[in-house]
Amino acid sequence: MVRKNSDNWDDFVKVGTIATTSQICEVFSHPFFKSPLKNHELLDTMNGHFRWDGIEASTLWINKKFKDANAKKSRGLSINKNTLTVADQNFSACLKQIKIKKPKLYNFIKYSFLHYLKNDTCLEQRFKIKKKVDDNGNITQERIPLEKKSCIHFNYNSGDYSYWNSTTFVLMLVWKEAHPVLSTIFENGNKVMNVRLIKRNKLIEQKRLAEEKNKGELKKQKELGNTRKQLWLAYKSRNKTLMEQVYNFSTTGDLEGTQYNYWVEFKKCALSNRRQSIDNRKINMTAFRIYSEIKKNQKIKMISSDGKFYFSTYANIPIDRLQKAWKLAFNKCPGKSTRF
Repeated sequence: MVRKNSDNWDDFVKVGTIATTSQICEVFSHPFFKSPLKNHELLDTMNGHFRWDGIEASTLWINKKFKDANAKKSRGLSINKNTLTVADQNFSACLKQIKIKKPKLYNFIKYSFLHYLKNDTCLEQRFKIKKKVDDNGNITQERIPLEKKSCIHFNYNSGDYSYWNSTTFVLMLVWKEAHPVLSTIFENGNKVMNVRLIKRNKLIEQKRLAEEKNKGELKKQKELGNTRKQLWLAYKSRNKTLMEQVYNFSTTGDLEGTQYNYWVEFKKCALSNRRQSIDNRKINMTAFRIYSEIKKNQKIKMISSDGKFYFSTYANIPIDRLQKAWKLAFNKCPGKSTRF
């Protein structure tokens, strides 16, 4: 019973039926409340209240029902005292059952929907102790029930149900005819949550695959590094051919080369450093020049080139020694000769 939209303050009108304890508890059997709590974190909130498309159906429905019954529609829910008492009894009994049987669900309801419920004192009957003494000095105690604290607090949001909040939710919860609307609201919330859950799981899977791929690449690089190290150690321990020494000297300044740059003569007069392969017999000996060049960083770069094949090193090596090395290389593996 709510106050009628009239000048008579004591004139109430019926807008619906108070839900029983079992009917109220049945609302929380919706699949929305069975999802893991971390899934609800995917939903949008505003000032701690959930927000999703369709959640406003609650206030639209309340306004419609109040208008149809010619009930007073304003801030502050003008509900009959007896209606409030019965509604609180049923609602409190449901909360108590949930707290005992499903404590996690109870906490979810408490912190996500009933923001005014700071403690659980409304679930228990409170008493005050009155002491009496007889003429012999014997003291007796009497437990006197105190007025029960309500688990419904419509004034928490100043009785405002114009948007989704604790007042709106608890009003819909104790209003039997509102339960189908609540079911639809939570169904919409479930849809939003499931869509975002699929998206989140997809991102998690993509991240997992990327990490696995990265681990695989790191493993390959490590294996490749080990293989390269083994190849380098084997190369370093063997005697080098003349051509290998000349090429190593021209690109590293060291006859042995380095672990990351050394030349292997894989067939007569043909060499490779894994990045490029050169056949010495294709070098133009007539155009071949050896010279030094100073770059912007003031480092001297020693260059050996015919304009097509190019060797260089920043190592400090004498030009006459490099010239002698290439003379021996061309004696061993002559390149091409031209008129000029």
